[in-house]
Amino acid sequence: MQFSMLNLLTGRHQVGALVLMRGETFIETIDEGGMAVFLVLRGTATVSRQRVGARVGLHLTPRLGEPVWLTSPGTYCVVAKDQVVGLRMLRTGGTP
Repeated sequence: MQFSMLNLLTGRHQVGALVLMRGETFIETIDEGGMAVFLVLRGTATVSRQRVGARVGLHLTPRLGEPVWLTSPGTYCVVAKDQVVGLRMLRTGGTP
C-alpha cells in the first residue's frame, strides 16, 4: 500500500482531540485503504496492535510532537502511561 502527500487530501477525514487520563485506553480501527495519525502534545502513551491469535505485533511509544502514522489495516490500542493530550486524524478508505 502506498500513500503520497496528495492522497492525504482524498477520502473522508475525522479530526479530533486525543485526551486520556493515566491508564485509559483508546481503540482505533483502520479499514483497508485508510490510515490514522496520532500527535502526542503532552504526556506519554503507547500504541500497540495485536494480530489475531498471536502476540503483540506492534508496540511503540511516540515522542512528543512527532506524528505516528498507522497505515496497516487493523485494530490499534493507545494506552496512556501519563495524562495525554494530543490530536488524531483518521482517514477512511472510501471516497466522499
